[in-house]
Amino acid sequence: MYRTKPVICFVMSASFPILYENLSKLNLEERNILDVNNDALSSLKNGLSNENPSRPAQARMIVGESGSGKTFLLARLYQCVNADMAEHIVPVVIEGKRIFSSDDIWSECYRQLDFQGNSEYEGILNWQASSQKRILLLLDNIDFYFRRSDKADQYALRGKLNKAEAPILVASCDKVLPALTDYDAPFFDGFRLHYLKPLNLGSFLKSYELDIDSTRLERLMTYLPYTIRSMILATEIIRTSDDQSRDLLFLVDHFHLYFKEVFDSLNVQTQRLLITLASSDTGLSLSGIRNLIHQDNGKISPYLKLMTDSRLIRRDGKSPRGSIYSIRDSLFKLWIQTQLS
Repeated sequence: MYRTKPVICFVMSASFPILYENLSKLNLEERNILDVNNDALSSLKNGLSNENPSRPAQARMIVGESGSGKTFLLARLYQCVNADMAEHIVPVVIEGKRIFSSDDIWSECYRQLDFQGNSEYEGILNWQASSQKRILLLLDNIDFYFRRSDKADQYALRGKLNKAEAPILVASCDKVLPALTDYDAPFFDGFRLHYLKPLNLGSFLKSYELDIDSTRLERLMTYLPYTIRSMILATEIIRTSDDQSRDLLFLVDHFHLYFKEVFDSLNVQTQRLLITLASSDTGLSLSGIRNLIHQDNGKISPYLKLMTDSRLIRRDGKSPRGSIYSIRDSLFKLWIQTQLS
């Protein structure tokens, strides 16, 4: 069984964990999985327990923004099924990035369960009938499949999942996709949705009974997205550092190589504009930038547009002349400031 208060494992170094993992990388049988989204886990477990083996199963979709814990929720569901439902259900974990068609889903079942013969859907049904077990497809990042496959393939997949005694599908995606909401989409109204709320600092600290300075944590999180892995990183910085004045330096240092590569890959004019924008706390207008770098609008505006289109910077305002420009990523801005100090 999974632990209700797991110990967070750090495998990258003594100080920092690996902050992003996909479902296929997790050691699903031995590793302690983060204890969040318990209501959603209970709902998914109850749904599986109530499935009638002789009827089509209800497909389920976990929806939540990046970092809300979708992958870890699927991992915990995998653990629960193996611990409590192994006599009737066999979970198969599938990373959506590997899937280009529905045939790839069935091939993954054959590969993971070591079936013999061709990787066809009928063979899976035969295996389920002979073993008196039902396959549970845990498909993380199903949006890759919907983007890559055509409607004919999606109709074929739904048709097979809607058969009596077919495998059960539990998938995840970052947001509700048109493939689920468009009236003419093959999977229109085909999933029961389970929404995950963004994690907040209070619930994070309570889940792990962490005794750390919440003010320091809040300060670090102003530079990071509110995701599980960001909060783990910020927590470890506080645990590692005895001097809160150095918290931001540790944070910037953690991303130094990435930001350096991004900055070094940019042309000279873009670098110059980023340095100029980093000097302002509130952003700069076109005239403000011109006054600081002593160039005319014709040498500045085209680069500002390219930087805005590539989402390096943000433009607040309707027209270029009256807009305020600022660096979109506050941590990248902090890194630039650190390099210049």
